[in-house]
Amino acid sequence: MGARKDMGVTFSQFTQEEVDSFCEHLGIDSSVNPVAPGCDKSIDQCPPGFVALYCRHFDFPNLRYPFSIFVLNVLEYYRVSFGQLHPQGVAPLDNYILKFCIDISLISSLMTTLGSWKDRFFWVYESVIPCKMVWGHPDTVLNELEPSVFELDEGLLTALRDCPRLRPFPEHLLVSTGVSVLWDKPNQDPMFMRGDQVMSALDFIKANDTFDVVLGDVEAIEGEDAVTRTAEG
Repeated sequence: MGARKDMGVTFSQFTQEEVDSFCEHLGIDSSVNPVAPGCDKSIDQCPPGFVALYCRHFDFPNLRYPFSIFVLNVLEYYRVSFGQLHPQGVAPLDNYILKFCIDISLISSLMTTLGSWKDRFFWVYESVIPCKMVWGHPDTVLNELEPSVFELDEGLLTALRDCPRLRPFPEHLLVSTGVSVLWDKPNQDPMFMRGDQVMSALDFIKANDTFDVVLGDVEAIEGEDAVTRTAEG
């Protein structure tokens, strides 16, 4: 249990140069003022007007900026902040958008595989999130009741869970599914090829082994490229 309660005694080891490089790579604009905390700052000491983000949230869980409205709605509903979430708590949210969820037993089995990650975080202006991000507490009361079992779509839940292991995905997949806008080929769409066969994004997600899949691009219908659709959606 100690590892789950060490937020207040784990301090930042991230330099400003590393923060700038990380944010540039992921398209997080300098206008949101990414700041490296001091080496005496913990994740729960975020200054007013800022929110805290872990670097690990962006690789293993496939989180991207601008953040998905679905992810933000879930955090707002449960009244918690990104800085309170284990990477494997973020992963099911983003991978839900990629058409699957993972079982809690898988989360438990992977708990020790991420290595050190709590000392790599940074602050950004709270304006990057269009809703009010609060630091949740165990006694926080939800804004509304959770749905009852009678309101759940069991068929949909079964379909979402019927997918293989959780893993980081290439930017091609994240762009094609609308999770990412990090794409520098206007009027082109990401494409997945296995041999002489084109794969769909869903086929790629479900594949247990993708070592022989070639990532490419194909001309999009005018005005219908993946990034344009994402921006308009």
